[in-house]
Amino acid sequence: MFDKIKIVIGPNDYHFHRLYFEEVNEFIIGVDSGLEYLLDFHKDIDLAVGDFDSINPDTYNKIKGKCKKIIHLEKRKNKTDLAYALEYVYENYDYKQIEVYGGISGRIDHFIANLNLMKKYRFSLKDDYHYMFILNKGKHHIDNFKKYISFFAIEDVYDLQLKGFKYSLDNYYLSTSDSLSVSNEGSGDLSFSKGKLLVIMSEDQRVGDKQ
Repeated sequence: MFDKIKIVIGPNDYHFHRLYFEEVNEFIIGVDSGLEYLLDFHKDIDLAVGDFDSINPDTYNKIKGKCKKIIHLEKRKNKTDLAYALEYVYENYDYKQIEVYGGISGRIDHFIANLNLMKKYRFSLKDDYHYMFILNKGKHHIDNFKKYISFFAIEDVYDLQLKGFKYSLDNYYLSTSDSLSVSNEGSGDLSFSKGKLLVIMSEDQRVGDKQ
């Protein structure tokens, strides 16, 4: 079993000097253009997935020399490259958690597709300015390491309680069309009795950062 599976996709606003490969027992996957971000690291890539239509031949040759395994997809397909990678992971590996780097900036339709995948597969999605994941019913403690933290119902959330955050809630019904709990702050505890909750930690883009 792997402690963590890290999947790097594009486009990516993640500064990769902050992407530490600290876990001894981890599995690294590059998906299509996300592989370009991994080429600068002196670490083998365990798996490459994609149709590679956005990668030039010279870069692809470098990828082949660094990857232990490559799954080459057809350009015409009924799933995104990330969907194929996640499905492959679920069917072939045991792991404790999955982190996906990138996939937030760029085309909004691709981002929504990635959000939909979060409903099916359990993983976190992150870049320099965001960290997001989905919670099931129950009690949870959250250490927020960004400026803001927002909560959205993926499925209608019942009896939502927020304690310790800047703004609290007590037994609140949060529907999928409700934006009340956007732009909270701080860390705290939450609980709810039914539904699925999307948690997004975020911060403003800093002056001088890449637009």
